Order: sequence, then structure tokens, then C-alpha cells
Amino acid sequence: MKYLGDMCMKKAILILHEIYGINPFIKEVCQQYLENGFDVFCPNLIKHQSFSYNQSEEAYRHFISNIGFDVYLDIEKTIQHLKAKYDKVFVLGFSIGATIAWRCSVNSMCDGIIGCYGSRIRDYTDLNPNCPTLLLFAKETPFDVKSLSDRLKTKNLVETYEFSANHGFLDHHSQFYNIQASENAKRLISDFITQQINTNC
Repeated sequence: MKYLGDMCMKKAILILHEIYGINPFIKEVCQQYLENGFDVFCPNLIKHQSFSYNQSEEAYRHFISNIGFDVYLDIEKTIQHLKAKYDKVFVLGFSIGATIAWRCSVNSMCDGIIGCYGSRIRDYTDLNPNCPTLLLFAKETPFDVKSLSDRLKTKNLVETYEFSANHGFLDHHSQFYNIQASENAKRLISDFITQQINTNC
């Protein structure tokens, strides 16, 4: 899929992975955006080789013990560097990457934030984004997703959507992959990015 406005600007996207690291799913997402005309940046947030899905507890412990959500400060620096070179800079995060992306939403230098099933966003609901932000949540989680979504959508520049699916529904390598929810989410993401690309194009 080509994004409207391709010819008038240089575009960059930061892909922020889940606790598993840069695994085949994340590599495929990066390739997709490369093919769509973006320069893609995918930092290894966990500073570790990727974990398998059956190592989820180990992967989560590694992230919490050795990295933590304050890594968003490094991502903000990257956004600043990219904005000096690119007309449009986006951040797309999954799970912990979505929460990190959400923490970067206060950065007005970013042209758009997309967060997919960032469950720990609920720990940072006091933030008020300064750039357009799209948040996609999975309903099949052990916390009140609707309450969180309803609270966040009252904020300026924030769109939220809930899907009748499990955490990880976009990842076709995952046991929780949901093809219908995935296709609907991809359409929302595509429309959101296209809208931001065409703003002030």
C-alpha cells in the first residue's frame, strides 16, 4: 500500500517491538514500511537477542529488571534527531513498545504515534499528547480496557479503538493472531498515517 503524499516528503518511522525483541514479526513490519517508502528505524530496546513466545515470563523480567519504560527518553532523542532530517516522523509500537510510544506522545516533534495493545499505558494516563495519537487495544485482557479507552479518548489528539481479540492479535506468528481484528487494525493505522502525511503536505 502506497501512502498519499509520497512524492512531497521524506518519511521516517520508528518501530518499537514487544518484550520478545526484534523477532520475525517485527522484521516483517519493518519490511512492510520500507516497501511503502519509509526509512525505518527499529532500535533493539531489550539489548538482547530475541526471545521466543514461550519465554514470555523471562522476556518480561528481563525488560522490567534491565530496561524499564524510562527507555522512552532514548526514543525521544531519536525522534529529535530524525526530525532534523525528515519531513514526517512516526512511531509505531507494540505492547511495551506501545507504552513507550505513548510516553513519547508529549513530544510535539513527532507527527504521529501509533500504539498497539499497550496494556501498561494504564500506568501513564496523566499524559497529554502533543501530537496525533492512535491507540488500539485488545479487549481480552485482565484489566478494564473499555474504562481505559474511554478515559484516553477524551484527551485532545487521541483516537482509541477496542478489538474483540487477545493481546498480540496483529502478529500472525502468535497463537493469539486474529485475522479480522488484524485487518481492521491495519486499515485504521494506514488511514491514520495517510491523514498525517497529507497534513501540511
